[in-house]
Amino acid sequence: MIGPLPPPRGGVATFLESMRRELPASGYDVEIFRTGQHGDSPSAAKQVAFDLRCVLRFVSTSRRFQADIVHVHTSSYYSFLRNVPYLLWTRRFSGARQLAHVHGGMFREFYDHAPRPVRWLVRGTLRAADVVIVTSPSWIEIIRDIVGPGPEIVPLPNGFDSGTFRPMERVAARAKLGLPVEGRMLVTVGYLESIKGHVHLIDALALMNRDDVRLYIIGDGSLRDELAKQVSERGLDGRVIFVHEARPPEEIAKWIGASDAFVLPSLGEGNPTVMFEALGSGRPFVGTRVGGIPDVIVSDDLGVLCDPGDPQGLADALAAVLGREWDAGAISGHAQRYSWTNIAARLSRVYDQLLSR
Repeated sequence: MIGPLPPPRGGVATFLESMRRELPASGYDVEIFRTGQHGDSPSAAKQVAFDLRCVLRFVSTSRRFQADIVHVHTSSYYSFLRNVPYLLWTRRFSGARQLAHVHGGMFREFYDHAPRPVRWLVRGTLRAADVVIVTSPSWIEIIRDIVGPGPEIVPLPNGFDSGTFRPMERVAARAKLGLPVEGRMLVTVGYLESIKGHVHLIDALALMNRDDVRLYIIGDGSLRDELAKQVSERGLDGRVIFVHEARPPEEIAKWIGASDAFVLPSLGEGNPTVMFEALGSGRPFVGTRVGGIPDVIVSDDLGVLCDPGDPQGLADALAAVLGREWDAGAISGHAQRYSWTNIAARLSRVYDQLLSR
């Protein structure tokens, strides 16, 4: 597999780490060729130089062993472009089967707004793959429209660690985190970037105008100061609390367990891992109708969805979720189909079929 590993703990890195752990049970030995910088964000020039070194290292390494399958994990914009050499090199110089795994929710926008030579490169690269994996059924038509006839397109959702994210007693979780026991609590987890829609969530909380509701925003990013200013301007100091320090999965599980509901106000997504973590923890999910989210939140017993970029719709969804009781066991039970063990079993069947051709 080619892609990032934690840290930082993003969705793609978590997928690779989990498949490395789970796939050997299905008879597949997994080697990870790590890409992507970790640590402080590099300049564009340093990032390109790093990625070129990665490609050269891959070319050198690939000559020393023979993989049966090369599974390249990619996304949109530069994330896609830096992964092009791996698929094209494998197609030209290796007997391995190729899988292109498209993560993230902005691929359509990336392709539509790209210059013609880049669109040509995208189509050619995806057509070079034997199989293209997408994160939800709704993406099959999108990718087929881009690549035309050619590779098989297979949906495979992300998943979650069912041993870490499971229902826990809310009061006990709050006590472990040193949080107030009283009041209603919302949690969101994600990078503080515009695509995650935090500005609309803060506006939604202001529209709710409920002093008994606190929102904890866990994550960091380029909008840190801008969002803090927005909170103050909306008079939400003390009701919106930022938790910027990186948190391990075990602590994220406590934060979700301490909440009354999990909210993800994204403007674009693929198939967010944190959604499955929230469901596995037995918490109702409030989110937007983007990417693969509607393919998972298929019942009113799992949560409430609204349109992206709509603070009033989000406020109404939050009020609806806080206004009723939820069956944590039923929510968590629904999520078990997305455990990493089950996702690895599904991926192994894709591998089996590919190798049998």
